[in-house]
Amino acid sequence: MRPGGSFAEGEFMMRKDKRRVRALGVLVLGCAVVWGPGCKKQEPAAVASLDAGVAPVAVAVRDAGPVAEVRKPLRFSGVTFAYKDDDLKVSYTLDNPGTAQGRGQTCLWLHDDKGVVIDTLTLGVFSLKGGTSDTFQDHPTVARKFWKQARSVQLFTTTSYCQRSPPEVTSEMLHVLTTGQPVPPGGPAPRNVEEAQVEDFALSNVELSQDEEGTGYFITYTVKNLSGRRASGTACLRAYTGEGCPCHVEETLSGEFSLPAGGSETIKDQIFFDDEKHWDDVKVLRLFASATGCGDAADATNVGFKIDKPDAFREPRELTDVAGEPELDPDNPDAVVDVPDERPVEEDEPYSDSPEDTGH
Repeated sequence: MRPGGSFAEGEFMMRKDKRRVRALGVLVLGCAVVWGPGCKKQEPAAVASLDAGVAPVAVAVRDAGPVAEVRKPLRFSGVTFAYKDDDLKVSYTLDNPGTAQGRGQTCLWLHDDKGVVIDTLTLGVFSLKGGTSDTFQDHPTVARKFWKQARSVQLFTTTSYCQRSPPEVTSEMLHVLTTGQPVPPGGPAPRNVEEAQVEDFALSNVELSQDEEGTGYFITYTVKNLSGRRASGTACLRAYTGEGCPCHVEETLSGEFSLPAGGSETIKDQIFFDDEKHWDDVKVLRLFASATGCGDAADATNVGFKIDKPDAFREPRELTDVAGEPELDPDNPDAVVDVPDERPVEEDEPYSDSPEDTGH
């Protein structure tokens, strides 16, 4: 430093160089602290703090994310059938070999001796976790005449509906005899549903009748399959207040049938109206036969079989017992009926609920 407070040129340069070196040292140290060796910025995803004593290789493993769910066809086992009084008890075990949740409904198709579908049934819904199995028991209603014609059964699951043809299956298509045993080799292969057409059926000998008590009406008819294959369907009875009236006031299902080619069947079925008072207003009835019965609208190709209602067919009278009170319907014990009020207790015979009088 020169007298007067000034620096010599060499001294100034030396301090300046020291400050530069010190500054560079701080910068290098800062890089080491912030960015690590080499002062190279790493991707944010790779930055991770290390716990003491943990090897760096453990931190370098990335999370692979959720494992993809695997869907595999469900499997049936332990299938048994027991039939009694139109009730078919179906027992079976469902196994889900995949990892994905299985949901849907179980379907059953009845097949005749040629493999043609007689009827389609929905057994029930299910939910089954992956890698698990469960046992089910369902009780669909099956007409005796259908069960007698059935020779084999197909079981499958679907997320669609059981009548769909061809079916959208989420399981194996299990084909077994009505005994639950495997179908022997060489038997007829099961076919898909072939929906009948209106022109496949012919109705004849249609009659209305009344029971002796005058409390209910019945319809009797013969249906014939005019096609060259099996045809299944349902009858629908519609009631009109006049010949030219386009809209019906009542409609009710009136029997189901599954007929081989050229086959026929005579059916008698009771008629149920939502409002029995409509019998007083109805003038004309029409019986229709089609694949879905009342699900098929009346039109130029589906005119039905016309029946003129007899004048004597009025609102069915209520059946009463000897005491003048309405009797309960034996086929519908839960039906609500008007019960007259109890007669007042005579004053000279007062009612008592004491143990001495009642005996309990």
